[in-house]
Amino acid sequence: MPGDVRLVLGRTGEGPEPLLALHGITAQHRIFNAMARHLQHPDGMVALDLRGRGDSEKPSSGYGLDAHAQDAIRTLDHLDIERGILVGHSLGAFIGLHAALKYPDRIRALVLLDGGWPRPEEVSELDDANEAVQEGLERAFSRLDMVFETQEDYLDFWFPDQDLTFEDLPDDLADYYLYDLEKVDDGYNPKASRSAAEEDAEWTFSRGPTAADLKGVGCPVALVRAEEGFFTGSEPLISDETRDVMAEVLDLRFERLLFGATHYTMLLQEEHARQIADDIGDFFQQI
Repeated sequence: MPGDVRLVLGRTGEGPEPLLALHGITAQHRIFNAMARHLQHPDGMVALDLRGRGDSEKPSSGYGLDAHAQDAIRTLDHLDIERGILVGHSLGAFIGLHAALKYPDRIRALVLLDGGWPRPEEVSELDDANEAVQEGLERAFSRLDMVFETQEDYLDFWFPDQDLTFEDLPDDLADYYLYDLEKVDDGYNPKASRSAAEEDAEWTFSRGPTAADLKGVGCPVALVRAEEGFFTGSEPLISDETRDVMAEVLDLRFERLLFGATHYTMLLQEEHARQIADDIGDFFQQI
């Protein structure tokens, strides 16, 4: 998609009003592979490589929720969609909320997938919340500086001591990990820009919407939470208490807690991705 920053997108379906899916902070659009395959929305889905990720352009600066929200609206313009439905996972959920606050006439509804929690207003609470998330992001960020000798070595990073090959993975998952890499002189490097991810993290931690701000979101919202955090056994990113705050300030029409899912496997495991696709269909019936 042309523009000041060239963006790449993937699409399923051919109808006039596809959903627009926005991925997380170091991911790319193919994380939605399995969900898109099970989605019953008649117009399909468009999934964007955010600036600085995937095959989209990677400027040296110019990130943050303002920039990504503008890119989302630019994508709706490109698709000739007057009022879009945004599906955001992780950082993508924060982008969706920010777009709904800045461009209320352009957003029909939001689906938040384990993201979009309000920024704490108290400094002590902010430090605690950021520390917990930053610990989880550290591993995801660390790979962005690495060069993997083979593509299978990249699987070893994600699935240590399992000696997996791409043939061992479901097609959707293999495609996601292969697309995540680009060939460099000494092997393969993840496509996501570390400086982009760090700028987005800092922007969201320090300037993302508070609970008071989220009262300004005027569209219907669906919330799907993972039972666990970044890793099996870790605390969820959206606790029950945080969920209660979100339910109080947002027009929450649908919600689900995905038992047995982590922040990542909610989209990368078939059973969870299918459930989310079904949930989006149920949400449509209410808007």
